[in-house]
Amino acid sequence: SPMDTHDITPDRSGSRQNLIEAVIGLALLVLAFFAIASSDVSATGTRTYWTLLILLFAITAFVSDRMHTDHGIAHMPSAVTIALHWLGIFFAIQIVHYFVTTGRMANADIGLTNGLVLALGTYLFGVYSNWRMATIGIALAIATAGVAIIEEFIWFLFIVAVIAIAVLFLGARLARK
Repeated sequence: SPMDTHDITPDRSGSRQNLIEAVIGLALLVLAFFAIASSDVSATGTRTYWTLLILLFAITAFVSDRMHTDHGIAHMPSAVTIALHWLGIFFAIQIVHYFVTTGRMANADIGLTNGLVLALGTYLFGVYSNWRMATIGIALAIATAGVAIIEEFIWFLFIVAVIAIAVLFLGARLARK
């Protein structure tokens, strides 16, 4: 399949790679959860954080694409596609911030809106490149929806993160077999 053309590795290093990818997925989720929660407190103060978070997701997506496809490090068509994809996410989140600063959108909604934009962008990247990113996008979307519904969101986010990591780890093992 075009999604995982380089997943043929020895079991021990594959297992280590699965663990590393699961930890990176967890870190991305935790950083995104923190951005959503922080945005409720200070929307304007988190604009730089959201920008850095998108950059981190973009770099992770690029590395993930290189690890799980037969694209070489200098494969320009895929690099341009990845850059344009994440640039679109960046601009969408900048527009959300603009809506808040001009009073067209409530300050309290910025975290949820940005979380949903980031979730959609991550999911869509995963659809055309790597199922692992799609899993992170789905977990982020569920967590964002959960935060909107449940006020005590720390435990909810923890449960979503644990389930997402289990899916990433088990999915990688099944994809190998």
